[in-house]
Amino acid sequence: MGNILDAFAQDELHVIPSEEIRSPRHQKLCDRVCELQEKLEEKLNNEEKELFNELMDVMADENCCYAQSKFIRGYRLGTLMTMEVMAGQETFFGRNG
Repeated sequence: MGNILDAFAQDELHVIPSEEIRSPRHQKLCDRVCELQEKLEEKLNNEEKELFNELMDVMADENCCYAQSKFIRGYRLGTLMTMEVMAGQETFFGRNG
């Protein structure tokens, strides 16, 4: 296993999975999204398709912002939990330790 801090400092830490492994439920939802999107696009004229595609792009961007905020909040929570655990480490040592 490599050194996480070195990888982080050298911008080599990859937190976004290169290969997404979806649960069966997630895959089913993704398939349904594609199916509904195709059905809707068949019913739209060119102007409506452009508007729909713009909506999808903006929603994807918003979702990325949400995911980034969620990641940062989770990272902070994990760090706080680690600090709390480390604050109690002295309970494991004897009076001389």
